[in-house]
Amino acid sequence: MRGFENILDKLLIGVGVLLLAMVWMLVPSKPYQDVQHYAVYRGAEAETGSTSKWSYVQPSKTLTPRDVINIQLKALQQNDRSDSGIITVFNFSSPMSRVQLGPVNHFRLLVREPAYRPMLNFKSSKKGKLIITDDTAYQLVVVTDKDGDETAYLFILAKQNRGMFKDCWMTEGVTRLEPERESSMI
Repeated sequence: MRGFENILDKLLIGVGVLLLAMVWMLVPSKPYQDVQHYAVYRGAEAETGSTSKWSYVQPSKTLTPRDVINIQLKALQQNDRSDSGIITVFNFSSPMSRVQLGPVNHFRLLVREPAYRPMLNFKSSKKGKLIITDDTAYQLVVVTDKDGDETAYLFILAKQNRGMFKDCWMTEGVTRLEPERESSMI
């Protein structure tokens, strides 16, 4: 019986080494760098540049609330098949917001739901006045989709006060605002 166990151990080790070799040969050492046009932000003004799909804009202490909202809008407007725009928006979600949103793949599905779908690859946007009170910022944004329909959203940002994103402005939430229905009451 003991000889059988030794053979089985050696067989399992051999299969494990073979699987590791296959994974090593089939998986690239880093993601493919398909170059695409994307918005690059280095402060208050945006520039158009090129970057790869696997490098996304990240929160930074140098970004203002206006910058953060502009980055997210540009990312959603230029979202591609690999969802680089959606992932960029997820990167700017506050840690508390991420707890509610769940993992990035759940967020990718959430953005495609009817309430937020107009934000994907929208045609144009209009921004209301940015209101900043202490460590919270609010801005109304109206996006026009490819069909010409307008949808209003309220962006709510908070300046983080601890953790790895301390002093960074991040999104606490984006709420779709429904137009008020006319009342038929007399």
